[in-house]
This record gives sequence, structure tokens and C-alpha cells, in this order.
Amino acid sequence: IVRNPSIFLFDEPLSNLDAALRVQMRIELARLHEELDATMIYVTHDQIEAMTMADKIVVLQDGVVEQIGSPMELYHHPRNRFVAGFIGSPKMNFLEVEVRGADAEGVDVALPGGDCRVPVAGDGVSAGDTLTLGIRPEHLVLDESGPLTGRIQVIERLGGVTSLYLEHGDSEWILVADGNVAHRVHDEVRFTFDPACAHLFTADGLALAHLTRHPLADIDRKENRASFA
Repeated sequence: IVRNPSIFLFDEPLSNLDAALRVQMRIELARLHEELDATMIYVTHDQIEAMTMADKIVVLQDGVVEQIGSPMELYHHPRNRFVAGFIGSPKMNFLEVEVRGADAEGVDVALPGGDCRVPVAGDGVSAGDTLTLGIRPEHLVLDESGPLTGRIQVIERLGGVTSLYLEHGDSEWILVADGNVAHRVHDEVRFTFDPACAHLFTADGLALAHLTRHPLADIDRKENRASFA
């Protein structure tokens, strides 16, 4: 960093630091990036580092580029199930669902609490097909009249937020709630979600395209000058 090259390459530079120092160094590297105004290619297995420091993320799996985009683009519009599961913490919830019907305005899928219409392109999807529904833990909402139910297996209280690990049928879901929720382990809770926040993936893992693009998906801090993988 004391030199003045046109490109910096960082290969997991924070991997041997403790948690507090990693956070401090992420902030320091972001400041240096702004000060030096140079392209930085940052290699990491830590999706939090990628999300918090990148203008553009290149997601690789076994040497194959799965998706390239801004952090919020990958968060809101993952190209496939691998990207959806990698980006975001806690990880996205997945559930196999049966298609009830599909058209150009959305796909109707069967859930334990009733049918749900997800606003994604239904081209090539037919009634009876099996898809994978993806919904992020922070998009699940506790609701006493919600259509979905789950029994709490584990509670992680982090102060501002609380993560509830729910047994939902044959699967385990994670729900991120307000830090002051009073539920206890073994409580049964009801919850729901906004279908506009859900994702649907085909059998080969590809995401069905959302009909509307999230307004934050195209926000980049420096016009994508820096790339992180």
C-alpha cells in the first residue's frame, strides 16, 4: 500500500486476525480505497467482507463465475441457488414447493399454510412442477395470525436482533426477529412473509427472474471500479 500501482491484489489479508481487529481493518481498508482511488481486487471466503467492502462482487464456485454484480444486486437478485445461499447471514431458508399454476405475472406455489403467488416470471413453469422456494431469515415476520407455524429449537440473542431456529415440517427455518422477543425454546410461533421478497429456483438451481427490480440493486459506491471475489 506504500507503493502506487494501478491495481492492488489482496488475498484473504484478514484471515488470521481476531474478530474485533477484522472489523477494524475492514474499515481501514475501505478508507484507504477511498484515499488511494485505486482498483482493489480482494479475494475472500467471507461473504460479510465481500458485502461490506465491495463495489462489485464476483462469486466463484469451482473456478466458474456464478454471478457478477453489486452487493445489493446479488442480495436481491441472485442468479442461482448457490449465490442466494452464499450471500446473506444467516443463510437463506429453502423449501421444496409444488407449482399450482404459472403465468407471465407470477407463479402460484403450495405452502403448508395455503397457496402463495410469487411475482416471478413463470415462463416454462407448469402446474405440478417442483421448485425450491427461498426466503431470507430477515424477511420472515412473526405474526399471531400468520399461515406458517414452527417450533423454536434454538434461540440466539444478539442484542438488537434475535435469531429463532424453527422446526417447520421436515425442514429447519431461521427467522430474524426484534431483539426483545420474549419467546422461549420449544414455543410454537406463527409467521408469514411478503411474497415479493421470496425467490423461486428450478431443479437445476437457476432463479426465476423477479418481475420488478429492487431499487437498491443497482447502487454501487464507485461505479464498480473495485472488484472483490
